[in-house]
Amino acid sequence: AFAGGVYPTYSVVFTGTDKAIVEKWFKDQLKSISADMGGKKEVMSIGTRLPEVSADTMRVFVKADQPKGSKDVTAHVAFRVDNVFIGPDSDERQREGCRNWMYQNSVMLKKNLAQKELEAGQKQLAHLEGDLAGLAKEKERAQNGIEKTERNNIENEKERIDAEGEGKIMETKVESKKQEVATASTEENTKELQSMMKEQEKLRKKAAKLTEDIADGKKKIEDLQFQIKQNLSNQDAKAKAIEAQKKVVAELTTKLAGIN
Repeated sequence: AFAGGVYPTYSVVFTGTDKAIVEKWFKDQLKSISADMGGKKEVMSIGTRLPEVSADTMRVFVKADQPKGSKDVTAHVAFRVDNVFIGPDSDERQREGCRNWMYQNSVMLKKNLAQKELEAGQKQLAHLEGDLAGLAKEKERAQNGIEKTERNNIENEKERIDAEGEGKIMETKVESKKQEVATASTEENTKELQSMMKEQEKLRKKAAKLTEDIADGKKKIEDLQFQIKQNLSNQDAKAKAIEAQKKVVAELTTKLAGIN
């Protein structure tokens, strides 16, 4: 019922929207062909020109109903000319004119709603495809990281073997120099021994650091391999979501094309 009572109306059901959107749509359509707009609990246009209905100006009343929790909105539209509502007993031209106006505006709104729904679906699809592309890049970066770390580990292993080899040679030299110093200590051979021991410690630290780097590299490779495993699982899930969303977009495209 309207604020003024029960009027004869032309009604259309819209799905997947809300009453505020429906009332605003009809208000916007009426605003451009009316002298003024009124109504607090419902939309009311004043001095509306609908030549297909009447040569005189009229009032149009719009009220949308939506049951709680429902996705369906029913728009009730009443047309009044010379203080008389157009109903079943009115002139056929007037009834046909009202019906045509309702039909045209309802189709436009349904197309508008379906277009927005389609655009939202396309946006969601683009978002999913962007996610998948991002996952593919992440996998590539992880793969490159593994290859780089493997190369570094090979180089570090070579350096470690060299450092340990040099360390063993240096150990022999140090032992020999220690005996020399113990037998006949001079300032010169004492300095040489100190220098050699410093070099020996340096080689020991270098080998230890390289051993640590190699262990870190192996751990990094394991972490990256686990990341790739997760990534492939995520890519698979994302690809399935994309296929599902493509079907949604196709259905929404068909739905829009079928509105007439």
